[in-house]
Formats: sequence, structure tokens, C-alpha cells
Amino acid sequence: MDASTLSALIDASSEELAQLHKRLGCPPEELEKAMADLKACIRDAIHAQVHDVQTRVEKVEETCRKHEERIQLLCKVTGATHTPPPSSEALLAQQAQLAAEQTRLESLYESHRDQCDLVLSQAKALNECMSQAGGEPTLPPDVDGMRNVTPDTLRQLEAYLHRVQDVYKERKLQMEAQITEILQLWSELHIMPKVTVHAGRAVALTEQDTQTRFHLAILEYTQQVPVLDADKAFHGQFDPMPLPASSQGDATPDLLQPTNAILEQSVELRTSLEREKSERESNIQSYYDELCELWMRFDVPETEMDAFVLDHRGSTLDVVEAYRTELEKMRVLKTQHMALFIAKTREQIWEQWDALYMSEAERESSFPAYFLTLPSDDDLVSASFDWDELLAQHEAVYTKLTEMLEQRAPILQLIGRYRAICDEARALEESAQDGTRLLGRGNRGDPGRLLREEKMRKRVKVQKPKLEQELLKVLPNWEAEHNMPFLMDGVRFIDYLRDQLGGAKENPRSARRPGAPSTDRLGASRTANHVPSAAASDAPLKRPPTTRPVSVAATHRRAPTSASASGPGATRGRTASQSRTAPYHVASTPSAKVGVTSSASTLPDALLTPPSHTSSAASLASSTSSHTRTPSSLVASSLSRAHTPALPRW
Repeated sequence: MDASTLSALIDASSEELAQLHKRLGCPPEELEKAMADLKACIRDAIHAQVHDVQTRVEKVEETCRKHEERIQLLCKVTGATHTPPPSSEALLAQQAQLAAEQTRLESLYESHRDQCDLVLSQAKALNECMSQAGGEPTLPPDVDGMRNVTPDTLRQLEAYLHRVQDVYKERKLQMEAQITEILQLWSELHIMPKVTVHAGRAVALTEQDTQTRFHLAILEYTQQVPVLDADKAFHGQFDPMPLPASSQGDATPDLLQPTNAILEQSVELRTSLEREKSERESNIQSYYDELCELWMRFDVPETEMDAFVLDHRGSTLDVVEAYRTELEKMRVLKTQHMALFIAKTREQIWEQWDALYMSEAERESSFPAYFLTLPSDDDLVSASFDWDELLAQHEAVYTKLTEMLEQRAPILQLIGRYRAICDEARALEESAQDGTRLLGRGNRGDPGRLLREEKMRKRVKVQKPKLEQELLKVLPNWEAEHNMPFLMDGVRFIDYLRDQLGGAKENPRSARRPGAPSTDRLGASRTANHVPSAAASDAPLKRPPTTRPVSVAATHRRAPTSASASGPGATRGRTASQSRTAPYHVASTPSAKVGVTSSASTLPDALLTPPSHTSSAASLASSTSSHTRTPSSLVASSLSRAHTPALPRW
């Protein structure tokens, strides 16, 4: 309704009201009052209508403001952007646009929150499987009670999840590496896990035992089951564990998640198994070191040594027991044939004396026990006679002589060269006195002899003075350093050298080293003490293997330990045992009665096997012949045959 229509309506209503009052005959005051009431009513109606519209406008504006505030908050927590509607647009249109924008942002917020919750739940689940090793995430603070789910927050949570996954993978690899080593050690050491096998599956012995459940969890994780033989013995073999139909698709047991407790149990179990392996290998190595000495003393063939080592590889209790049994057998043989070892050591001592050019008086004064005659079959050996002590004394002397020989090696080498030059000089002198050396036929006629003698004469002329001057320079320094004279055959060599340089003449036909011991007396001493001649020491030096492969999977060899004998009762050093030159072995000829080479051929039978132990050696040989062939059985059978008269050959 426009203003003219409203004015016409008011005029018509006022006129009609006036006519009605006139008809009624009301006083004029009532008409004025009625007209005033009509105007007030019209005014109030108009004002009420305007007020209603104004109230609605205010409500729409408030709604738009609230929408705008919520939208701004959602933009902050989601990282979204928002463009407000223009102010010139109607309020109802603005309200509709803002309501739609708020709905969109609410949906975006819920989507981002769900993504963050999913990532965070995955990270927490993995973190719980490894004792919170991944740490806690760093999250931005909430905004007005709403979580911050911006793309940056989501990226931070994803980075945290990746970090937790990496830590989980690393710890899981550590756990699996420990488990793999545990399985290998179980297999290598033949140690049965603390489980029982039923229907092809491993079953825990008792559910209350943590170690049993851990062993079972390892087998379930790796899907392995121990293989037992008919005697319920475990020999290191595993078979794949069959999976029952009900367990297909089951998750890995929680027990084997890489938690701190599981990793500690794995490390503890692996360490205990490695400690057991190390102890066994140490025992085997100590047994082997002593066995090697005894095998070399009895001159066991190298093929037999290698065969025993190859037949007893690994670190199982059976291998340890085999080495221990073999060592006990060899110790018995050593006890039964101690005289053989002493005679062998005496030969080595004699060779060292010869190499050091020691006189007979020096030999007798340095080691009188060497010249003691060992008991024979007819002698009654006193119970107080200590073979081990006597052998230890001989070995200690041999070690001392070896050190002396190493100490004097440079000077002895010079003296050897000097003696060779002197021998050439004497040979030239003898050749010069032979007037018929260039005459005759056949062997006597040698056209190139004069040329060779001339070259030898030049060499002697040049080298002999040089060696003499070098010896005169080196010997005083050595004597001053060691505070002792350098003797050869009981004579101070520098004095002998000075005498030679002073013009002392030597008869080439009857010359003998000054102070040299009597050859006949030394030969008699050799025979009385069962020492072979020097010709018997030409046997090649045999070297046994230096170590034993302690494991089938081992890729390196561990050097055996050896202790040098420094006194009576000390363990014989490896160097001393390897320097033997007259090995003992069974004679290959059928007519040989004593099964040793020339180094022990002069030993009586009583020294090879005392009467009280002859039957023991035979019984040892018979007891070992029915089992696997070992070096001890070879030695025992050889010594047993050595005391059995050979059958006549027809």
C-alpha cells in the first residue's frame, strides 16, 4: 500500500468516524478522542511492523556474524582460505552463502581430523610394540578447543609415523638378527631349545616358564621345529613347522615384537650360547695344543692328524669329549713311554750343543742329568723316580739352548762363513802339495781345475780378511753386551782368531780345533745315553697343523696357544716340539722288531715300554681298534706291534 492509498484510507476512516459520532450525538470531545485513538492505533501498528522487520534484520546479521566467526576458526585449524560475501548483498543471501561455506569447512575439518587420528593411531600402535622407542610426537596447540589439523600438522604426523616405522624396522632387524644367530648356535652346538615336539610342532614344556615360552616364540616366529632322532636326541637339524588351518593369517605373536624386554632376552640368550661356544672352543683348543705336542712326539702321520681334525669339527659336546678322550689316551701313552720322550729331547739337546760348539766339559757342567743312564728292563725303578720332572728338566734345557742359539745366530753365521773360507784355504794348500793333480788320465786329468783353484784363491784372499776383521769387531761388542766370553769348543774364539792372525801355523793333516772334545768320549756318551749319531738327524722336519677349525662355518683359523718351558714341570713350547729332527714312526719293513727310526733304534725295549705298562699299551690298542681310528689308536697299535716278535717269512 502506497502513501496516497493510506492517506485516502485515513481520510475515509476519519470521515466515517465523524459521521458515526454525529449520528450518535456524542459530544465533540469524544470525537476528538476517537480521532486521536485512531491516529495512535495507526501509528502503533506501523511502528510494530517496522520493529518486527528491524528485529529480523538484526537476527540475520547476528547469524551472519556467527557464521563468519566459525568460518574463520575452521580456516585456522584446517589451513583453508575463505572469501567473505560483499556487504552490498542482501543479508539473507549472505546468510545462505556463509552457512554453505561453514558446512564445507566443517566437513574438511572432520576429514583432516580423521586422517591425523589414523596416522597417530598407527604410530602409537607401532610405538607400543617397541616400548615407546619412537618417542612422542610434537603437535601444535589447540585453537579455541579445536585440534589443529592443518596440512603442516598432518605432514608432521606422517613424518613422525615414518620415523617410528624406521625405528621399528631397525629394532625388528636387530631382533631377527639375534634370533638367526640363536638358531645357528642351537644348530652348531646341538643344544635343544626348551620345548617338546608333538605331532611335528613345537610345544612349550610349561606355560609358567618365561624362557620356555620365549624359545617357543622364536620357533613360531621362524616357523622351525627341532628334528629328533629315534633316541630323542637333537643333532642341530630343524624342519619347517606346518601351519594349522586355524592359524592361517594370524598376526605375529606379541611376544616377539621388538620390545626392550624381547631384545634383552634375545641378547642374553645369544650371549649365553656364544659363551658356551667359546668355552667349548677354548677346551678344544687347549686339548688340541697338548695333543699336537704329543702327536709330534710320537710322530703321528700328518694325514692322521688332519683326518682326526676333519672328523671332529664343530663345537658340540661330542667333539669336546672326543678331544678329551684322545688326549687322555695320548697322556697314557706318554706316561708309558716317557723314556722315549727323554731320549728324543736328549737328541735335540745334543744337536743344539753341536750347533753352539760347546765342549764336553761345558756340556757336563751345564746339564749333568743328560749323562745319567736311564733305567732299563732289569733295573728296579724306585717309586720316587719322577719321569715328568726329568723330562721337564730336559725340555727346559732345550728351550734355554734354543734361546742361546737365536742369540748367537748372527755371530755363528759369520763363523760358519769364516770356517768355510778356512776349509777352502786348507784345500788349496793340500792341492798345491799334490804334484800329480794335473797328471794322469781319467779323474786325475782335469783341465779346468787350475781355473777353479785360481777363482777359489782369489775368493779366499778377498773374503777371509774381511771376515776376520768383522769378527774382531763384532765379538768384543757381543762379549761386552752379554758380559761373558764367546766360547767355541771351550776356547775363547777371539783369542783363537788372534792367534791365527798372529802367525800360528796349523798342520793341515793333523790339525784339530783348539780345545775340541775327544771324539771317542763323545761317541761313547752318545751310546750310553741312547743318542743317535749325527747322520740320523737328516730326516725331514714334519710340521703338524698349527690349529684346528673349531667350527664348520668358521672362515678363519685361530692360532694355538703355546707356553715356553722355563723350568721343571713347565709346558713344552711349540717351537721346541716342532724342531725335532728324528721322528718316531713304525718301521715299514716286516722284519723290524722295534717300530722306531734310527733316532730311537738304539733304545732297548724296556725304554720304549716299561714292563709294568706293556700290557696296558696292548689293552689300549685293543680297546681302540674296535672304534673309530684315531691317532692314539694308531700309536698304541704301533707300539704294541713293536713289542710283538715278527713272524718268520717263508
